[in-house]
Amino acid sequence: MKRVTEASFARWAAFLLLLTVGCSSEYAADEYAVGMAEAPGMFQDSVDAELADATEEGAAGSETVPSPDAALETDRQLIYVADVRLVVNDFAAVEGKNGISQLIEKYGGHTADLTIDRDQGEARSGQWKARIPVKNYRIFLDELRELGVPEHFRETTEDVTAQYVDLDARIRNKQRLEERILTLLDRSAGKINELIEVERELGRVRGEIEQMQSMFRSLQSRIKMTTVTINAREERGYEPPQAPSFGSRIGKAWTNSLYGIGEGIKNLIVGLVGFIPWLIVIVPAFLLARFAWRRRRED
Repeated sequence: MKRVTEASFARWAAFLLLLTVGCSSEYAADEYAVGMAEAPGMFQDSVDAELADATEEGAAGSETVPSPDAALETDRQLIYVADVRLVVNDFAAVEGKNGISQLIEKYGGHTADLTIDRDQGEARSGQWKARIPVKNYRIFLDELRELGVPEHFRETTEDVTAQYVDLDARIRNKQRLEERILTLLDRSAGKINELIEVERELGRVRGEIEQMQSMFRSLQSRIKMTTVTINAREERGYEPPQAPSFGSRIGKAWTNSLYGIGEGIKNLIVGLVGFIPWLIVIVPAFLLARFAWRRRRED
């Protein structure tokens, strides 16, 4: 009885196994048939999904701002701007062959703007806007001061390290996005409208890269080349002003008082001269009115 039971159990087990395998094969065949039926739309979904992932990753990377610690680890990126006013004894000397323009070229710079004013006779003046390599900036200023008396000097320094690092990181992120889109474009073999969509996205990313690279080159130029504005005016025998002493203050007060008295007398004379035409009109009119009044009184 025991053997019959074991044989029956084995037959039932074999039957169930065959049934399960058959159902699985039928289900797999159905899945394959469904997949083949939906095959034309699968490429578009794949392209859209990968393109969306690449765009989102690039956008997320472009929004990433480096931490302050990362910026501090790099060399400081500084922009220098200087303004110098010189008083020279002979303007022809700074305008000539050994003047300011030649000094700018000597230290590897160039003149971006030049204005010469000759309408003031001997008191001529000029303005140079120069771009000097930052490595020669200090020595250029030292030699520039020897051409005249520095009447005014101002220097501003702008730290653009964070902006420099951030812009560089954004460019790199966009370039990685461009590489992913190019890879996706090489793999694709779908419809024309799908290829056009990928190429449109590629064009947009490349446009953003070119714009950011242009900004980055401009920033690098401002960092490497210092802008120096030089104003020179001619004044012979010029001596820089000094702090006034007690005696000079008394002398200046006395001089100012004499000057005020002299100006007051001049103004009085000018006023009297200006009043003379009125006297010419008023005196005859007054005499005529008085004569008429007397005649009436006598009558």
